Amino acid sequence: MQAPHQYVALVFAFCIWNATVRAETTVETWRLAELAFESETDYSSGGGDAVRLDVAFTNVETGASLVRPAFWDGGKTFRVRFAPTAPGRWKWRSTCPDDASLSGKEDSLACRPYTGILELYRRGFVQTVAGKKYFAYADGTPFFYLGDTHWGMYKEEIDEAGPHADGIETDSHFKYIVNRRVQQGFTVYQSEPIGAKFKLTDGRVDADDIAGFRLADRYYRHIADAGLVHANAEFFFSAGMKRPLMDDKAALDRLSRYWVARFGAWPVLWTLAQEVDNDFYFERGDKRSYCCTNNPWVAVAEFIHKYDAYGHPLSAHQENTWHTTVTGAGTNADKSKISGNGVSVFADAEVAGRTGHSWWAAQWSPSLTHPQSKPLLRDYWASPRPAVNYEGRYCYLWTKDFGARAQGWISFLSGFCGYGYGAIDMWLYKSTYDVKSVSKDGVDKITPADKAVHWSKAVEFPSALQMRHLRTFLEGIAWWRLVPDIGEKPFFEPDKDVLCARASTGDSRYVLYFYSRSTLTGKLRRAESAPPLKARWFNPRTGEAGAWAELPPARDGILRLPAKPDASDWTLLCETSILGV
Repeated sequence: MQAPHQYVALVFAFCIWNATVRAETTVETWRLAELAFESETDYSSGGGDAVRLDVAFTNVETGASLVRPAFWDGGKTFRVRFAPTAPGRWKWRSTCPDDASLSGKEDSLACRPYTGILELYRRGFVQTVAGKKYFAYADGTPFFYLGDTHWGMYKEEIDEAGPHADGIETDSHFKYIVNRRVQQGFTVYQSEPIGAKFKLTDGRVDADDIAGFRLADRYYRHIADAGLVHANAEFFFSAGMKRPLMDDKAALDRLSRYWVARFGAWPVLWTLAQEVDNDFYFERGDKRSYCCTNNPWVAVAEFIHKYDAYGHPLSAHQENTWHTTVTGAGTNADKSKISGNGVSVFADAEVAGRTGHSWWAAQWSPSLTHPQSKPLLRDYWASPRPAVNYEGRYCYLWTKDFGARAQGWISFLSGFCGYGYGAIDMWLYKSTYDVKSVSKDGVDKITPADKAVHWSKAVEFPSALQMRHLRTFLEGIAWWRLVPDIGEKPFFEPDKDVLCARASTGDSRYVLYFYSRSTLTGKLRRAESAPPLKARWFNPRTGEAGAWAELPPARDGILRLPAKPDASDWTLLCETSILGV
């Protein structure tokens, strides 16, 4: 009889992919390792997605245990992916009530601390933390969410430059963009399964889907190896969820389990299809059939949460905030439809706990010409779950560099802990959506000629480069401690027609982003006993900071702020002289 460890091969994502090595080879914390199992049965004809193979991993030193589901990878092959959360020796054992030839296998692997330079693996997978309004690494360090939007990820050429490279020399359009975004300071890659080479709307993973999933592995792997968190949506675009699948809980369970098994040992955030909240896919007389009262993505969230041993943050990509927020505050719900009056289907605490819904993926396009809706902002800030402005106006589709840049600053200073940037020919590669019309954001006009720009130029838009300035500034002032000025008694009184997003850490630090086209600012309301402030201007277009200047003390509780250097957008940082980060 063969020794148990001879039934499997151990494969490492950080080594040569598909290279088989001995089981005793040492792996690193938070890096994906893979066990391959061979069944005595060939499942090619009917598919093996219903076979329930689990592998329990236990750390011998600490006793910590994780159970990872396996996924069928065609024919007789099943695979289990595992990222060790701590160093030490991890014993593992397989169980499979559906196939005795896959059950009862056991062995161990050794794990050492990660020795590379990527923050994501030095500190551990990103999580949400109870009572915190931001994401954090596993070691508790705050995580700065700066996302780049790629709803058509699978359309981006992975083995060639593609026709829109326009002279860029690369053997992979997809990898070039990922690598460039890392250099520009982005931390999250936001994707949808639009254009995927697998089809799951039938509720099954069959032999025809396997090649598409193996290709998907290559996209996921490169994102992970680049050190980005992958905010990935599940299965297919939301409109693909129709009856009878939406009513088939067993099928949704199978698909959810498969997705978690295949992708859940990489650094991911689950974002559930697209615009799944409320009533976006319900219209009377329309073939689309689900709304806030029967949303099948609630069940999907519950199943994903059940199988995800790592507890990756989970959210639903919401409708536009015009239709849905958290409780409906700030929306203009259309009561002629079954709308739920703008309330999220995940708003209820019981639903959130059951589904693992731990953050909000809002679709908010902040106004560039009017003050922001305080009811909307208060709604997200009052929730115990953090919120990301996941989707707004895309650069050179519905806005230009000013609007794309301003959205980031406005989002972070309005209580959101992250921002999803997006640019033409990248948010959805080769898209024809709304490209033949003229769009206006209140400041700029975006013409069809503007919208014809290819990704080769869009990847270097000034606003994309300016996201690095945003991140550098905010990380330098401990952004996670900021509280947005959206209460009933604001600390800032703007001059006439002045637009300003702002936040503070009490009397010790104020951050104000002015984006109206004038040099006017306004007044701070402070206690006369508050310590004196120093201030300096920061240029969000260049990343340059001005010299510190002492501000006069407040008189009668009012402190007049200095005028902007010019009529462009500027950020003013005010803090006490003794303040330390």
